[in-house]
Amino acid sequence: MHRTQHKTPHSYTERQIETEKRRDTDRTSASRSRSSMDLVNLTLRSLKLGDVKPSRENFLQVERDSITERNDIIGERKCRLKEKSHDELRIINLAEVAWHDTPDDCWLVIYDYVYDCTEFLNNHPGGQDILLEHAGRDATLAFISTGHSAVANATLERYKIGELPPKERLFRTPNGLKISGF
Repeated sequence: MHRTQHKTPHSYTERQIETEKRRDTDRTSASRSRSSMDLVNLTLRSLKLGDVKPSRENFLQVERDSITERNDIIGERKCRLKEKSHDELRIINLAEVAWHDTPDDCWLVIYDYVYDCTEFLNNHPGGQDILLEHAGRDATLAFISTGHSAVANATLERYKIGELPPKERLFRTPNGLKISGF
């Protein structure tokens, strides 16, 4: 019986086998060199990142310094606001405040200070309707009863434009109403 060799995709000559081995070797060495280059690049990158990363102690100190600096800035702002509140604030009576009760011109009185909240209407977390409801008049009790945060109080300070004359004040007078937190 005579055997014929059938060529299948898996039957290779020795020459083809050697060629395939060389290709595999070339691919492997190329892959190794690429991966070793990647490792070198990765190592260099991690060294650069490692140099920048502060130690935990340094981080805490930087954080403490940042908080101290922030507190100093806040303290300076409070001092400036107090100076401004006594020296530069104009006296605005309730009759004038009453004219500013529209979405284009919204003034409020809170704790005897006058605030122009026109620019803040669209940004107010509770919506502009609540501000417009009290526009042109005293909104102290509504403001306090809502329980605003320290951030809200700080935001309000940016809109302070004046204060009521002493005869029209309800809260900041010797025998006036006292509200905790103000």
